[in-house]
Parts: sequence; structure tokens; C-alpha cells
Amino acid sequence: MKRILAGAVAAMVATAAWGQEPDMEAMMKALAGAAQGQQGAAAPAMVAAKALKDLLPKDVPGYERVEAGSEKQSAFGISTVIATGVYESGEKSIRIELTDMGGMGGLGAMAMMGMANNEVDKETRTGFERTTTLQGFKALETYDSAQKSGETQIFVGNRFSVKVTGSDIATFEELSAAVAALNLKALSELKPEAPAAAPAQ
Repeated sequence: MKRILAGAVAAMVATAAWGQEPDMEAMMKALAGAAQGQQGAAAPAMVAAKALKDLLPKDVPGYERVEAGSEKQSAFGISTVIATGVYESGEKSIRIELTDMGGMGGLGAMAMMGMANNEVDKETRTGFERTTTLQGFKALETYDSAQKSGETQIFVGNRFSVKVTGSDIATFEELSAAVAALNLKALSELKPEAPAAAPAQ
């Protein structure tokens, strides 16, 4: 349940991160509507958790994969599938999260719209925040050299969220290498499983 709520919060945060103030009232209505709409209805079709996990890179240049897993959860009318990989090199760490947002209904749609309609290009003394295109998909990149941290968010195929975060990384190129290790085209082509049947009345 915590991961489901985290997914909903992530959709709200994603909307804000892409330069658009989240409409909290609209988001809460979308959340309530999703819960109401799922009562007595078949579960939404989601990709297989293992299939999502299999798209995590086996390794990242200069890093060793130390953890990989996936899970599928449903609560309050919202379903998510999340695959997570953790890669380490000494004190440096990169985390990759692939999320199927197909079961988030209006919240997922809001996050996608926030991505599609906004452009960001900011620079500071120690870093930047900018929208770009990676492997044909729109992305948001952030990096702070003082904090030695960065993040890349990508929305793929109007369904999937990709988040790559780095801690204690020396350069943004290390994060870029992790993103390059992903096959976003294969992710966009991943098909959901057949939905579960609606509960008997």
C-alpha cells in the first residue's frame, strides 16, 4: 500500500518537477475517481513485474548491480508495477526505477501532460535543470556538482515512468551512461498482461 501511495505522490511531484504547479484539487478528485471506478470493476491491465525487471540493465559502466527487484501492488483503485535496480561503485550509487503508470488513471495522465507541455532550461553556479530528448522520449535532467547528485526523469510511451538518480557521483556523465544503458524502445513496446476478471457479484 505504501508503494501505491508513493506512486500517487510521485505523479504529483512529477507534475511540479516539469515546471507546472500541480492542481491538488484535481489530483485528489482523480484519486477518488480512480478508487470509485475500480469498485466492482476488473483490475487494470498491467505489465508483468518480471518483464519490467528484465529491462533493468545488467550493469552500468563503472558500476556493479547490487540489487534488482520488482513488485506489483493495487490499492484504492490504483495499481502500479515498479522495478528497481541499484548500482554501486565504492561510495557512489545509482538507482534506476521503471514504473508502469497504466493503472493510475487520471493521476498518471496528469503527470504525462505536465511532461508534454513544459520546457525547462535553468543553470546555477553548481548545476542545471533542463528538458531534453533521450532515445526519442522527452526527459528532464538535473545535476548539482556541489551535492554530487543528479536525476533524470523520462516518460515513455504514454505509460511508463523512468527515474535514474545518482548519489556521490563525480560528473553528470556517469548518470548519462546509466540512462544510455536502458533500452527505452523495448520498454515502450512492453505489453500489459490480460486484466484480471471482475469479482463476481
